[in-house]
Amino acid sequence: MKHKPFDTKVRFKRAVCLADELDDFMSHFGLDARLHEMKILEVWKDSVGETIAAYSTPVELRKNKLLVSVENAAWRYELSLRKNEIIESLNKHLNKNLIREIIFV
Repeated sequence: MKHKPFDTKVRFKRAVCLADELDDFMSHFGLDARLHEMKILEVWKDSVGETIAAYSTPVELRKNKLLVSVENAAWRYELSLRKNEIIESLNKHLNKNLIREIIFV
């Protein structure tokens, strides 16, 4: 995999926000998806509550679609009814409009 080099001449002539630079770095090397997955794991319990978190686990984030493993069909149905509410809560906790769809498996 060949990466485009960073333009250090432009970057070193101005003050930059470290958080923005880190996001650019992660995106440049394709690591931002993994970072988002880790953040989702951190906020999952706060976003959905303890009861739902006990029966479900986020598995993967792919192209703004979150795959969530659910313990059984009854919980899968219940969560599918709350899908929009869960998406809204997760995006609020992530401070980003990152998740557009959830697939319960």
